[in-house]
Amino acid sequence: CGKPVAEVAARVHALQECTLRAAQTGIDADHYYGSGLLVRKVAEQTGSGSVRVFTDDSCPARRERLRASGLLILSEEFPDYGGGEYDGYAAFGKIIEEAKDGDLVLIDPFAKFLKDKAKTVVPQMEEMAKRASVFLFALNLNPHNSVGRMFDDLLKKHLQGAWRMTCPRLPKRGIKGESKYDAEIVLAAQPFLEHGESPDVVGLRTRIEDFTKNLADVLNLPAQQLMPRVIGGAVP
Repeated sequence: CGKPVAEVAARVHALQECTLRAAQTGIDADHYYGSGLLVRKVAEQTGSGSVRVFTDDSCPARRERLRASGLLILSEEFPDYGGGEYDGYAAFGKIIEEAKDGDLVLIDPFAKFLKDKAKTVVPQMEEMAKRASVFLFALNLNPHNSVGRMFDDLLKKHLQGAWRMTCPRLPKRGIKGESKYDAEIVLAAQPFLEHGESPDVVGLRTRIEDFTKNLADVLNLPAQQLMPRVIGGAVP
């Protein structure tokens, strides 16, 4: 939980009523929930308050703040990875082994992820999607350079049928990095990779499309630019 940049707070306030807006219950008091707390708040908003949320941070002080907020610490659940200094990527293989239907892994990496980690992690995402759901948020410096093209190729090879959304870099508005990178989101789960669509998948797609239109209005972007695309296919 942190104090939001004024522009972030303004965007949350500008959203029409939606789960994300409702879950940011501290925004009026200048508290912006990070991903772990946000997942728990969303669960509370949707009546799934029994959800267990694991998170971590390399900074000991931040880790203690996460613990104090009631979140569980990932490095304590999956210890002994990374050769002395905990490495969440090294633990991902074990997390995949223990994942089950209903679980969700959020991968929210540093800016050099595509160059340094994508070749290892994207194939692991394919394995994770066979068991549960996996959500990647990554920063793409240049979709057209060799790293950006490599990322495209990895997704097409390992995550056919998953959903991909891209928010293009935005004008400078006080938020670090968003004028430099395209923001990439990839959502993969077994129901997406199977032939045909279940009612649950159709319902999720509808909710995502509604939120996309909502967000596009706030960011002053064409809604179609943010809409989910099926990797290896057309717009879902």
